[in-house]
Amino acid sequence: MNMRRIMIAGTKSGVGKTTVSSAIMAALKNVAPFKVGPDYIDPRFHEYVTGNSSYNLDAFMLTEETLKYLFWTASFGKNISVVEGVMGLYDGLGNGRKNFSSAHVAKILDIPVILVVDAKGVSTSIAAEVLGYNHFDKEVDICGVILNNVSSEKMYLSLKEAVESYAGVECVGYFPKNEKISLESRHLGLKQAAELEDMGEKVQMLKKLAEKYIDLERIKELAEKNWDTKNFNPGEKLKGSLAGLNVAVAKDRAFSFYYNANLDLLKYAGAKLMEFSPVIDAEIPEGAEFIYLGGGYPENYAKELAANTSMIASVKEACKRGVPVYAECGGFIYLTNGIKLLEDEFYEFCGVLDMKIEMKNRLNMNRFGYVDIETADGIMLRGHEFHYSDIYENNEQAYYFKVRKRDGRTWNCGLVKNNVIAGYPHINFYSNLEFFERIFSKTKKIKHILD
Repeated sequence: MNMRRIMIAGTKSGVGKTTVSSAIMAALKNVAPFKVGPDYIDPRFHEYVTGNSSYNLDAFMLTEETLKYLFWTASFGKNISVVEGVMGLYDGLGNGRKNFSSAHVAKILDIPVILVVDAKGVSTSIAAEVLGYNHFDKEVDICGVILNNVSSEKMYLSLKEAVESYAGVECVGYFPKNEKISLESRHLGLKQAAELEDMGEKVQMLKKLAEKYIDLERIKELAEKNWDTKNFNPGEKLKGSLAGLNVAVAKDRAFSFYYNANLDLLKYAGAKLMEFSPVIDAEIPEGAEFIYLGGGYPENYAKELAANTSMIASVKEACKRGVPVYAECGGFIYLTNGIKLLEDEFYEFCGVLDMKIEMKNRLNMNRFGYVDIETADGIMLRGHEFHYSDIYENNEQAYYFKVRKRDGRTWNCGLVKNNVIAGYPHINFYSNLEFFERIFSKTKKIKHILD
């Protein structure tokens, strides 16, 4: 069957692919949005723009068959799937062709690619750039080009002629210079899409620009591709295994980093998701039998989180009663004694884990990027770390994760304490479903699968 799908990729980071992707998503109808790689921030923009859940396509964490299954299920019933790439088209882990890059994912899922190129301060040379990208890997279907930061329509027509004449790739539109519409800023403290005061206005501006300067009908034509509908669900055996289990999921301004595939898997397994806010709610949802604390920005809301003492008492009491908890990055931080901010202000958190966290003024490069993980009970899986904080005054030593980078460096992480598993790595449950089974093994709902 035909399934429209297109990837918006860049020649490098910062060329405007997030802005262009969001504009196209806003201008098209009933879009299934996706993001290559482990990023949580861009998918939240996608969701704001489209009204549909955005899914991560991560070739490092997931097998090819799992990628195909997740892509198909999230695309089903939508008019078109729009995938935003990561970094430059061919940038990934190492220099091989199968390096988990946007190009690698495009080949796995047979997705045509539209290349976003920065046209600032260049003329005919832009054709050489596009030519190089087009010939670097002929298995990647670069079907179109969008030029960004174009000074005028006259300049666009000149650049278009050069690209199409020398590189043999058609231009499907451009974006004029406009600093007001950029969505490319990435730094500590970036707010989520829904929190930006002018986001609604910005989305409307993006939509109008895409309608004016981008050939949307041509993009839909280029996106037409056949799709093999035979897709195996790797989590099929989990169906109904958590039937009746009440899972409290922290979802608010401070905690919003979740892979939608993880939440979908919980629902597929039969769990009832009960969203709550550690920032404003008084306690965890009544009847919660499991607590899932995702990542986010607890450092930005440390004062509010610390002031909500009734929620802290509720989490501590649940842990004391033996309610299982799984926490990643920001959620892990919330379970510690507290956090020291850059200004040396210290805010007390739950104290379930006897350690403290301190913020740094730069990304923790020693523990950044994709990692291979082995659990204490021998489960092999993959994850991703990205944090500006580190542990200090640590009185916990019961580590559950042995983490390894591809350069050979290793460290311990992922503490286990009673029924709590918590650590910095972000993990897609589909990376290894044994891990999913393990973290829910202390609930009565899933034991028959493990036995």
